[in-house]
Amino acid sequence: MTVTVERTVPDPRGGSPTVVRFSVEVDPADLDARGGAGATLVERLRTELDAAVARLVPESGAGPRPDRPLVDLIEAYHPRQPELVDLLRDEGELTAGEHTLLQGHLAAAGASAPTRPAPAGVPIVDRPIAAAPLESDRAPSSPRPVDELLRTFQITTLKQAGAVRARRQISFEEYMALKRHFGTPAT
Repeated sequence: MTVTVERTVPDPRGGSPTVVRFSVEVDPADLDARGGAGATLVERLRTELDAAVARLVPESGAGPRPDRPLVDLIEAYHPRQPELVDLLRDEGELTAGEHTLLQGHLAAAGASAPTRPAPAGVPIVDRPIAAAPLESDRAPSSPRPVDELLRTFQITTLKQAGAVRARRQISFEEYMALKRHFGTPAT
């Protein structure tokens, strides 16, 4: 039987944490039925593991590492959500001060995001569909005839009709009428 104890040790230089593991092979017959010998063995392994960690990573007991500048943190982690910054802190990737810096950065970025102006020089019809809010739908409330749609938007294929719909220049009903128009005739 193998008995293993392990400990995750944060890298004092700010890198990824390291897992230090001690294992020992024991004969199950050597352990008594109550588990007392097993508990003693595990405690002895923990003590040896603590001593080994202290020898291998002497800086870990020297105190917390200094906080990195905000620019370095942004470059390293590219933070987008406060929850992910919290996870980085919980995993030991960030110090408390770095966590506060990144949370402040996200709060400031979030406060300025809604007031960001639309891209200058790009007409609304040329922006991606995700950038076009529903209230800017320019399709009329009553569907126009297919002939008028073909003439107005110079549509010659269903693919072109889809592009015009994507720019929200025609309604869904008008698009479906164009789809029926370009459909193959039944024979």
